Amino acid sequence: MLSHAHSELRGADYVVFADANRRYTDCSEPVCRLLGYSREELLKLTIDDVSYTADVSKRFEQFLRQGTQDGEFVLKHKNGSPIPIRYCSYVFKDGCHAAAWSPIKDWREQYLAALLELDPAKFKQRIEVALAAVRHQMGEFERNTSASAHERQALRDALAALQALQRSN
Repeated sequence: MLSHAHSELRGADYVVFADANRRYTDCSEPVCRLLGYSREELLKLTIDDVSYTADVSKRFEQFLRQGTQDGEFVLKHKNGSPIPIRYCSYVFKDGCHAAAWSPIKDWREQYLAALLELDPAKFKQRIEVALAAVRHQMGEFERNTSASAHERQALRDALAALQALQRSN
């Protein structure tokens, strides 16, 4: 990571680099912990391998054409669980393709964003990210039994609403 000196990535904890074939070429240690892979394992994978959704190639082609891209996305942990993130990706003049990630912690924000999305082209992705955020939080509650009955019910209600929206779309 020290050989990459791009100001856009300074201060970011979760940083990945990939080649034009979407294969990871470098990453920060927090990325490995987030995804559950060792560095050696992760550098054998592609973006597709750790993506929860199947629309990676179109999105990556668009990124290469535009030179930058940002938004929300759902990654897949080594154990298969979803990890919702925000990302900012860059194609640098030196040929690097890099992204800075930020894990999404608050499922409510993604849930509300999905409910309020008016653009039909973005609606499906918002639903997917919100579903991943809700499922991630449910998994956290399973591991930590301190969540209140009210919090658990709110998650079940959100999950049901998102699944209904997904089916109707």
